[in-house]
Amino acid sequence: MKRKIVKLNNGGNLIYEKSKQTNATAVEVGFKIGAFNEKKPGTAHFLEHTLFKKTKNRDNVKLENDRSEIVFLNATTSAEYIILTFYRSNKLIEKSMEFASDVLINSVLDDEFMESERQVIIEELGICKDAEDRDIYVRNLRQAQEKTMFSSDIVGKNETNIKRITFKDLLEFKRKYFIGNNFIISVVSSLPFSKIKRLVNKYFVKNIKFEPNFDPTLPYFESNFINKDSSLKCVNIPQEKVSVLISFKINSNEIGLMKNLNFSFLSKYFSGLQGDLFLKLRNRGLIYRINSDFICFFKESLLNLYFETSKEKIPEIIEILSLQIKSILNNGIKNNYLESYKNNYEYYADEKMPRKSTLTVHENLMDYIDFGKIIDFTKNQKKKMIQSVSESGIKNIAKQIFNKNNKIFVTVMGDVKSSKIPNLEFFKEKLLIAEE
Repeated sequence: MKRKIVKLNNGGNLIYEKSKQTNATAVEVGFKIGAFNEKKPGTAHFLEHTLFKKTKNRDNVKLENDRSEIVFLNATTSAEYIILTFYRSNKLIEKSMEFASDVLINSVLDDEFMESERQVIIEELGICKDAEDRDIYVRNLRQAQEKTMFSSDIVGKNETNIKRITFKDLLEFKRKYFIGNNFIISVVSSLPFSKIKRLVNKYFVKNIKFEPNFDPTLPYFESNFINKDSSLKCVNIPQEKVSVLISFKINSNEIGLMKNLNFSFLSKYFSGLQGDLFLKLRNRGLIYRINSDFICFFKESLLNLYFETSKEKIPEIIEILSLQIKSILNNGIKNNYLESYKNNYEYYADEKMPRKSTLTVHENLMDYIDFGKIIDFTKNQKKKMIQSVSESGIKNIAKQIFNKNNKIFVTVMGDVKSSKIPNLEFFKEKLLIAEE
């Protein structure tokens, strides 16, 4: 695939990737501003909801009719952006570009639509909170970060905040942030770059102006780090099994983890149904499942170990996990496991599996917002990275993660009482055991 990143005349960015897989085009377009830019919680998300009511060129009926003709269309607000995503045949992509431009630039707000949408957003907030209350990853991340941005935070945190948002707040947010400086569009298409750029210039660039006095500070990047002390939280909910999530701080961001596959190999050792740790625990009847993964932030990351069991078995599981960590610190990973992991990674590096355009278009946009470039590696680069994984490299990573001075965050969720669960000091004593 051929990729281009272009600075547009209005200060925005166009990310283009050529695809030969289909005769359709995937687009994500919007602004690099979101919930972290707002003064009143929920303002960015509320504004997104009002985009599809009516515009200067379309009343509500016309807008809904035109919207229904697009195969896939969605609007999303995050901490970092407000974007529209759509997917359409190449023959009709110009109509979709015009529609997206009209919605983003010419949307019209009025009191009637605003009040009806406010009730929809309050309902959405309740759904988000219910889901997050049962999500162990959300619970654990709230322990690790001072300022989180999950769905309920983006929607507005609470009903009172949503009710406080005014017509003036939405207009001011749009006036201040919907400018060329923040404009971004990501396109994956079999159409030539010249045609895509012409459409972007016609429908967006000439209508979204550059603001010379705009402050480009990105509050998301300033806030997006792990800034709390180690902690343990027990959440009592009605379920038979007990879910346990243990997160270890890593002083490396997503790019660092991608380049240093020793992180991934160590994570794989703790995960899956065939791993040494799983077999030891399962043969003793201690767990139902175990998994390991990463959550990445702008500067740091978390290694997560997740397992399901019954509450009385947690101490024994942690003891066995402690022994596994000690074995890695002292002896590394068995060579047969290391070679097996390398072979599996080489298989994935060799694969030429087609990727959905809608997935690629989002990955490209997020990479550019977060890192200012697209993170990608050639097949040869991937193979060199795989071959650079070593026993000593994995041991060094293990010393960083399981160091006595590191931070650890534990959430236990299920039909439990806090007094029945080991305290934080037990988890730290057993799992943070590596010396400086």
